[in-house]
Amino acid sequence: MTITSTKDRIRQEALRLFVERGVDAVSVRDIAKAVGMSAPNLYAHYKGRDELVADLFQAGYASYGRQLQDIADGSGSFAERLEAMIRLICRLHDADRTLFQFLLLNQHTHLNRVAPDDSGNPMAVLHRLITKAVEAGEMPIADPALLTAAVVGIVVQAATFRLYGRISRDLEPMADEIIALCAKVLA
Repeated sequence: MTITSTKDRIRQEALRLFVERGVDAVSVRDIAKAVGMSAPNLYAHYKGRDELVADLFQAGYASYGRQLQDIADGSGSFAERLEAMIRLICRLHDADRTLFQFLLLNQHTHLNRVAPDDSGNPMAVLHRLITKAVEAGEMPIADPALLTAAVVGIVVQAATFRLYGRISRDLEPMADEIIALCAKVLA
């Protein structure tokens, strides 16, 4: 039997509602009703919807960043670690599509609140890995920021196309294709 804390239930229901309706269309009252509590009781956990949205984004984004950092800190060549990162992102997308959609759909509102060099920032983790690979001669000399943007673009656009039904397959079964595209861009 799984016991979930009230705060976890609030997060889970809020995430679901935000993805279904959009953040602006969901009120604190809607979230409280979905959890089975009154709005004043929800305020005991969060000051309001904006704080809850920011918490959900920061926690989800930082979790991805930490998991990618674990791979970046591991052993293996640049290509092996990049492949492991892409496989992880594909697996995380398929395992919790609601969280991934929330992060994807709200990134433009909340990324400006994440320090660009923070270890919990997935983009910063990837950028550091690519920078080290360029400096170590594992890749042709190029602008690491542009290379990072290209890799992120391939992975995120595949997820976006999946979200909107332009790609019908889950990402994890496409990981080899996504990795191959990234390798071509980085060659």
